[in-house]
Amino acid sequence: MTVRIRKTCDSDQTVLWVDGYLTVEDVGELDREYRSAQGSIALELTNLLSADSAGTECLRELISLGTEIRGDSPYIALLLEKKP
Repeated sequence: MTVRIRKTCDSDQTVLWVDGYLTVEDVGELDREYRSAQGSIALELTNLLSADSAGTECLRELISLGTEIRGDSPYIALLLEKKP
């Protein structure tokens, strides 16, 4: 496993902390955590170092569903830009 996904919850929001390297092997775990979340959802990406193409596509999909992004570095922001 190359990533650590932690979940914190309060009364109206779930925050998924994604730390490390998000790869194709980890997308299923992130998807399961997302689907089990309550209320609005935020992804905390402060400690996300990189993502492969499957990880990047998963994050883009979650963003398209209205997930809030927090703490993304300039590098991660570039990875998440949609390709023309």
